[in-house]
Amino acid sequence: MPSVPLHKDEDLQGLLIPQRQIPLLLPVSTVIEILGYREIVASDTEAGWLLGSFSWRNLTLPLISMERLLGVAREETRSRGRKRIIVVHVFSDRLKAPFVGIEATGMPRMVKLNEENLAAVEDEAWPGDWPVSHKVKVQETEALVPDLDRLGELVADLRIGS
Repeated sequence: MPSVPLHKDEDLQGLLIPQRQIPLLLPVSTVIEILGYREIVASDTEAGWLLGSFSWRNLTLPLISMERLLGVAREETRSRGRKRIIVVHVFSDRLKAPFVGIEATGMPRMVKLNEENLAAVEDEAWPGDWPVSHKVKVQETEALVPDLDRLGELVADLRIGS
């Protein structure tokens, strides 16, 4: 398994974001805040992965289900339980505010990323329209690394079209 290139003696910090099937791995620098689940205003779009919107710091942000976006069936449950909203910085100059919320099924876990514990998983190629850049193995856990540029563009496409 090839390792993900890092500079020698350089550790990065990442967050494993729990999902029902496979967690997401995000660099700590892209995560702005971790919130308890809150009131969500339902979306009027047909995109099933856009769960709705929520208020955050005088902004209204979209809440995204990465699992739905990637084709994983979502269990309908009224219990908020340990769910969290992870506010991340996305990269799109087409959005009014470059932030989105990603639904998590629990509390994210901090992981150290270095050459010894992070490796790319050679898998099937991702469909070009999926917002995933890599599948990796970190500390014996497989995780998906979201493509935040693509995610921002998908959200912007919905906002402009409505």
